[in-house]
Amino acid sequence: MSSLQFGNTMIPYEERRSRRIKRISIRVTPEKVRVSAPARTSKAEIQAFIDKNRDWIIQNWTKLQETVVEPSLRLYETGVRIPYLGKELVLHIFDTPSKMLSALYHRENETLEIKMPQDIPEDKRQEAIREILEKWYKEKARAVFQQKLNLWSQEIGVSYHQFRLKEQKTRWGSCSSLGNINLNWRAIMAPEPVLDYLIIHELSHLKYMNHSQEFWDMVSHYCPEQIAYRKWLRTKGPTLII
Repeated sequence: MSSLQFGNTMIPYEERRSRRIKRISIRVTPEKVRVSAPARTSKAEIQAFIDKNRDWIIQNWTKLQETVVEPSLRLYETGVRIPYLGKELVLHIFDTPSKMLSALYHRENETLEIKMPQDIPEDKRQEAIREILEKWYKEKARAVFQQKLNLWSQEIGVSYHQFRLKEQKTRWGSCSSLGNINLNWRAIMAPEPVLDYLIIHELSHLKYMNHSQEFWDMVSHYCPEQIAYRKWLRTKGPTLII
């Protein structure tokens, strides 16, 4: 099965041709998009039909994904490994008399220390840990993404207007016609080369607001392994949860 890519939204895609089919049609399910077409329909005709229905496909795919059951959430306790820039940090959870819930990253031994107020009830601990982890991930994402945006925008020779963190289920990033860059904070869990690809992809849209051959040539120039990183996001991206 191949895939459709609309920006950084990757959708599993299946094509079906048959002499019994009289016209091109599209069906969107929670698992994939399937295009059915008459046997002699050309690739160009199918692609034109997909492009014409692009907004409808994205709208329905997004709506269906919101009804899909999320992967099982992690159980957080000391010793659990969590992803950060493609590495695995070892979690250390400590009870403290303090009322503050905090997270501290130790780069030298790749650990993340979480201090938990000891009076938090047992049935609320996992929720509290996820809240502090999300806050920590977002803080790191904002700093790392900003640094990489500045670096790659200078390298590519483009200027963006604003940068915002987003949380979306089916998109890793987007670039508006006003030059605003949106990036999904969960991408901070991915390996750095994947994150670089994501940023190069969105910055390249400042020159090409489409997915033309010129656009992909530009992305490939700055990120020769972009096909592998797109595949990584498609296959591993759903695991980037807290």
